[in-house]
Amino acid sequence: MKKIYILVSVIMASSGAFAFNETPNVVSKTVVDQKAGVDITITVNSNGAIVKGALVKVVADKTVIGAGTTNESGTLSLSIPTYGGQIVTIEVYHSLYKTDKLADIKLENAKSYSFNLTAKGESADEISQNAEANVAKTQEQIEKEKAAAIEAAKQKEEAVLKQNELQAEKERIEKENELKAKEVEAQKADVASAAQKAEEERKANELKANEAKAQLEADLKAREAEAAKRAEEAKLREAQAASTQKLEEAKKESKEAEKDANKSQKEQEEALKEAEKAAKEKEQAAKDAKDAAKDETDKAEKEAKEAEKAAKEIEAQKKEAEKNAKELEKAQKEAEKAQKEAEKAQKEADKAAKQAEKFQSEMAKIEEAQKKIDKDRKKLDDKQKDIEKDMKKGKDVAKDQEKLNSSRTKLDESQNKLDESRKKLLKKMK
Repeated sequence: MKKIYILVSVIMASSGAFAFNETPNVVSKTVVDQKAGVDITITVNSNGAIVKGALVKVVADKTVIGAGTTNESGTLSLSIPTYGGQIVTIEVYHSLYKTDKLADIKLENAKSYSFNLTAKGESADEISQNAEANVAKTQEQIEKEKAAAIEAAKQKEEAVLKQNELQAEKERIEKENELKAKEVEAQKADVASAAQKAEEERKANELKANEAKAQLEADLKAREAEAAKRAEEAKLREAQAASTQKLEEAKKESKEAEKDANKSQKEQEEALKEAEKAAKEKEQAAKDAKDAAKDETDKAEKEAKEAEKAAKEIEAQKKEAEKNAKELEKAQKEAEKAQKEAEKAQKEADKAAKQAEKFQSEMAKIEEAQKKIDKDRKKLDDKQKDIEKDMKKGKDVAKDQEKLNSSRTKLDESQNKLDESRKKLLKKMK
């Protein structure tokens, strides 16, 4: 019994010592190799000119197993881990060009596939070149200023957008941190309450156990000279103890590639429209636009720098908020660990209480049996007195004495058995 309560006490004390030690996170990821896969290169051009932003899809049995968009050089390096030698079709899409396909082929590792797309109309570069022939030398300076203004305006928009995103992210993280802080405080309060309850129950059960043990030891010493050696030791031991499908990844990459391609193509379409519009207006607006373009460039660059500065400040605030979030998450994990330790201690206390109740019940049975033996022994003592009186009177009491001695022997055997039960119970309580 004493060992049990010492174990509970050690658990409660140790929980305070390591409840807030950081527990490393272990992340397990299972990767399933489905097929060998291939790496291919796609090159897309139109009459010798590179085509960027073209959407490329590799389709097998109506399922896209690989996709991407061509880069600034008009090429795409594509890795298809799910390919197993099946017949496929390579499809190339671009809003400014006619769609082209290479059907019913087997892909070969490290091989290049070329596509020559047919343009739907005059390109933005051709329109721009024709317009430039009619513009004076000053137009070159205007175009540079306009390009600088457009770039500065673009940077400003990107910086403002980033600033808004960072501000929203910062507010979200701060709200999450506030909720986590409240959860951690609540968990700490629950753990403290559970620990206090477990300690109170432990003390009450230990008191009962000590009283029961003292009573048993007193009874045993009254009937036996030898006392069993007692050893108390407590040892605390602890033992601490998503497979992603490649085909699904390919589908996801296909959707992302298609989205990127649509975005790139829309930008090129917009550029084409802008080029056509600029070509019509350049000759008339050349002189008037020069000064206005310079002023707009200076203003846009200034605003862009201010927006970028604000974005950097919010980025720093975001990092600080993320740091606080990690610290709160760490505290939450430590609080959860402490709560588990308290729950474990409570279980040990409940177990000890049940065992104490069991010992009390067994001890009560022993006491009841002892009372019966004491009562029977008193009766035998009374009979012995009667025999001694008859013997003084000269009566033959040999048979009565023999019968009484036999009863005493049986009663002593019962007493010995009961004392052995006391010893066993006492050993269980240690």
